[in-house]
Amino acid sequence: MKIPFIKKLGAPLLAGSLTLSFSAIAAQGLYSADELMDADVYDSTGEEIGEVEDILLGDDMSIQALVIETGEILGLGGREVVAKRGTFTVRTESDDDEFDDIEYEVHMEATQEALKSFPQYDEDWWTETRQELKQAWKKTKRNTKSAWESTKEASASAWDKTKRGAEKMGDKMERATDDL
Repeated sequence: MKIPFIKKLGAPLLAGSLTLSFSAIAAQGLYSADELMDADVYDSTGEEIGEVEDILLGDDMSIQALVIETGEILGLGGREVVAKRGTFTVRTESDDDEFDDIEYEVHMEATQEALKSFPQYDEDWWTETRQELKQAWKKTKRNTKSAWESTKEASASAWDKTKRGAEKMGDKMERATDDL
């Protein structure tokens, strides 16, 4: 299954947003979505297991996951799995630092066996993930609003206590000066 708008958005948006925040050990720099597409993918033992089929972006245009085509032999029997950010790194190789001579490799932190547990990229996954992200955003908005309301109440209470304390101190100073 392909999600057409993701592919259309991929190259232009990734040119600016792909500073590879995939994992703590990822290289820093500017990467090409076009070159990342179809890059060879290797498991944690260094064995080639497939290639990048798609790049999934979040609302902020950061990379959220890669779709990896695994187990394909002569175009048959492959499975598309979702590799979330943090489960892989991207490495580049070049004999010379020429712009058009950079080769991309994706290295998974999982073995081939562990990849079997990765979610399959299909319409059910897409729908479920979008719904989860919407719910997470709604929860974040509720929590933020609640935190803001609590902060306003606490600030108002603290201000009121400070004001009353200052008034009491002023009254005490006034009495003390009157006694002189």
